[in-house]
Amino acid sequence: MQARIAHVFPTDQVAYLMRARLMRLQEEGFSISVLCGDRGYSERLRQCGLEVVTIPFAREISPLVDIQCIWSLRAALMRGQYDIAHSHNPKGTLLGPFSAQWAGSCVVVHTVHGFLFNEHSKGLYRLAALAAERWCAFWSDHLFFQSVEDYEYAKGKVFKDSDHLHLIGNGVDERRFDRNAYSEASQIKRIELGLSENHFVVGMVTRLVREKGCIDFFAAASIICQRYEDVRFLLVGIPENTDQKDAVDAVRLSKEYGIEDKCVLLENRMDMPELYLAMDLCVLPSYREGLPRCLIEAAIMGVPTVATRIRGCKEVVVDGETGLLYSPGNINEFVKAIECLKNDDVFRKSASERGISRAKDNFTEAQVTERVAKLYRSLLPES
Repeated sequence: MQARIAHVFPTDQVAYLMRARLMRLQEEGFSISVLCGDRGYSERLRQCGLEVVTIPFAREISPLVDIQCIWSLRAALMRGQYDIAHSHNPKGTLLGPFSAQWAGSCVVVHTVHGFLFNEHSKGLYRLAALAAERWCAFWSDHLFFQSVEDYEYAKGKVFKDSDHLHLIGNGVDERRFDRNAYSEASQIKRIELGLSENHFVVGMVTRLVREKGCIDFFAAASIICQRYEDVRFLLVGIPENTDQKDAVDAVRLSKEYGIEDKCVLLENRMDMPELYLAMDLCVLPSYREGLPRCLIEAAIMGVPTVATRIRGCKEVVVDGETGLLYSPGNINEFVKAIECLKNDDVFRKSASERGISRAKDNFTEAQVTERVAKLYRSLLPES
């Protein structure tokens, strides 16, 4: 009989971004269900062969919705008679493990996609975020980590006994993100987007929120566009609800910074491999990360990267080899890093080649799925 695994996500949109892993776990012999908030992606998940149960889920703190979520999540877990309940952050940090333990009768695991705080967090925010992570660890039987630094921090601060903390890493679907499968994509996609072969295209793939550095992206773009006529910016965004306090409006920002005619803005795209190939450089000016998937996707597609020198980004981007790192919030450093890669063809080519090799060696979905499947089997009772 197949072991039944419930994956708890705040939204079906996030679950859809991780569909490759969920589908591969089914290939490994597990029955996977997705318990999630509804953002319009549930039918797409079902088309991938996954069972979907929608529950009320607010991304930010909302006491009434959160109480409804806990009750609904507990009821769904009890009905499903799952062997393992596997939650994902950010909101799953607070609600997932607690609800699963209350439902009883299953092993409770949680993936830390990135702590709610990082090395630059301070004051009350850091204390509150740390308390939330401790709460999650208390109710979880096991914690899975994407980032080495998060994993080592949790071990050092004794979030749980070390044999209940597991490093799984993060990876992208190497079957889909295969540069050789899209031989004409760069030219075709650029024509579709109104970009020429002579443009130097700086891309960013992100959730449209402040903490991802979206405002920094437009600030740097404004400076670059004043210096170089041949540079264009491509932002592929995942929009958030307008009631989320740190959501940003990319169209408004492009106008505010005076680059609307130099910037292509896209949302919710399904053609990401081709879009990466339309870029010369991929940037991530983020302030908090776990192990950023977009940087891995860019690297495996042969696109050099520029990112902030923070936890997670430092694990993907090897400074001076596969790309460049800079201090978060420092727009001048950000601009210099973009200029460095734009003006150095030799470095850009070597960074591309090294990035592909590093991503294939360390960050594929096949590797991560194998680790997760092995952990699942070790946590299930012997039949």
